[in-house]
Amino acid sequence: MTATQLKEDSCCQGVTLAQYHTLLEIEELAQATTVVLSKQLGLAKSTLSRNIDNLVNIGLLERETHPSDRRFNLLSLTAKGQEVADRINRSNDKFYRQVFNGIAEERHVEVVDSFEELVLAMRKLQDRKGKAVEG
Repeated sequence: MTATQLKEDSCCQGVTLAQYHTLLEIEELAQATTVVLSKQLGLAKSTLSRNIDNLVNIGLLERETHPSDRRFNLLSLTAKGQEVADRINRSNDKFYRQVFNGIAEERHVEVVDSFEELVLAMRKLQDRKGKAVEG
């Protein structure tokens, strides 16, 4: 998805790009804490907290106290948040179908494999950078 399309699509859904990623990550996890989200998204907790506050304020996320550790909140999508995530996912699906229509069908597996390899390499780099900052 191009940056322009992400911006256009996310604006249409009323969320920023960072909020877009936050919503989709919470959807993937079903429930999450800010600590987990911060690590998964590679965002500073302060930046993530502002995104979460905004998403709660516009009714897309809800917070509840963690049942076993009151220091943490569990975040989950509201019904409205799930509707936005569903629209984002449908838009993404449509976009990637269009992209793959421009690639020879016999190369689809190769493209997906290459993309997965790229994502793994990016995660490894992010992990190494995170450990260097911590150490």
